[in-house]
Amino acid sequence: MLKIGVFVDAENIKFNGGYQLRYDILRRFAARDSGILLRLNTYLAFDQERARDDGEYAKKSHIYQQMVRDYGWKIIVKHVKRYTDEEGNVTTKANADLDLAVDAMLQVENLDLILLVTGDGDFLQVVTALQNRGCRVELLGFNNVSKQLQRQADACYRGYLVPALLPFPHSPPHQQGRLG
Repeated sequence: MLKIGVFVDAENIKFNGGYQLRYDILRRFAARDSGILLRLNTYLAFDQERARDDGEYAKKSHIYQQMVRDYGWKIIVKHVKRYTDEEGNVTTKANADLDLAVDAMLQVENLDLILLVTGDGDFLQVVTALQNRGCRVELLGFNNVSKQLQRQADACYRGYLVPALLPFPHSPPHQQGRLG
């Protein structure tokens, strides 16, 4: 039986077509061949400064994190940092790539398969290193998935093709013949 680890680059996925990813469905997809899920990690950004000023943001973030935990996922929170350049422009960053890479490398000896959920080409060397340690690496992404990463992975899946992985909002049918 395959021992499986899933590592989700949630910020990359959110901004590249995977907004509102359903972690229950992702979990089911990862274990589709009767594998044993040993590690379910997702790396989320949280803006503490915004949370202090925006109670609704704080509440929704905590509810979302709890929902993901309820599906059995370990959440690794990466706090947003702000940087100001010489011209006074503020840039925010909450990059969890290094955390994800280190965690995957630390777990590789316990796993047969890693499902990496991202499109970020920065993971190319990590994928190669994991494979060199004897681990199969599969990739799941939506939009803007690095072509090099796709070629290096042992298998690549389009998130849009996994049934129910994303919620599809119901929109009323177009009513022809009416103004507007």
